[in-house]
Amino acid sequence: MTDIIFGKNAVIEAFNAGLDIEKIFVLNNMRGEFEVQIRNLCRDHNVPLAKVPEIKLNELTKFKAHQGIVALISPIKYYDFRDVVARAFDEGALPLIIVLDGVTDVRNIGAIARSTHFFGAHGIIITGNFAGRINEETVKTSAGAILKIPVCRANSLLSLVSELQSLGLKVVATSLKNSMPPTECDLTEPLAIILGAEDSGLHYKVLDVVDEVVKIPSGGEFDSLNVSVAAGILLYETKRQRG
Repeated sequence: MTDIIFGKNAVIEAFNAGLDIEKIFVLNNMRGEFEVQIRNLCRDHNVPLAKVPEIKLNELTKFKAHQGIVALISPIKYYDFRDVVARAFDEGALPLIIVLDGVTDVRNIGAIARSTHFFGAHGIIITGNFAGRINEETVKTSAGAILKIPVCRANSLLSLVSELQSLGLKVVATSLKNSMPPTECDLTEPLAIILGAEDSGLHYKVLDVVDEVVKIPSGGEFDSLNVSVAAGILLYETKRQRG
């Protein structure tokens, strides 16, 4: 389902045509006007950009003439999170958004998309330049759910938190420190729930600016859950509180 486009003119045309680009790979020693143009386009369209050695580009293109740039075309359409939140409010619903920061395992993203759809959340926002790429495995793991819910992207998680709050959403983050059980947190308001990367979690600066921090209580020797399991539990608790 994921296609590739390579070559300078072809990639620029893909941006101009409004194609949903999953990720851009450029040669790690590329410099000059074109490199600046691509960086700006990726920033403006919230497209992750990775600088890689030539062997990576050769592998992606099967050693065809790539001119130092490859674009992966997404199997899904990306939405603007502002439109997703506005649509939920317009429909008289309490917005419920899942935010994934730097989650790299595409199977986790797929499983979270399935839970998001099952519990009636309104969308997913993916942040982090090194987040997992939406591909066929993601679609399969989600049982097709990722094709049925709006998926959005954002460059800066800190800026995203501020903007979600300005849109009227309570922003709740997950952490193992200085946190309350989700049952003690009011999840009945318009809500965004942030889950961090599988290995490193969320940056302390993010935890400083969110409205609440929660931790799912442990009943054993492990102090954390797989991110997709944690997402399912928090979505269920939100659904339970909202009746």
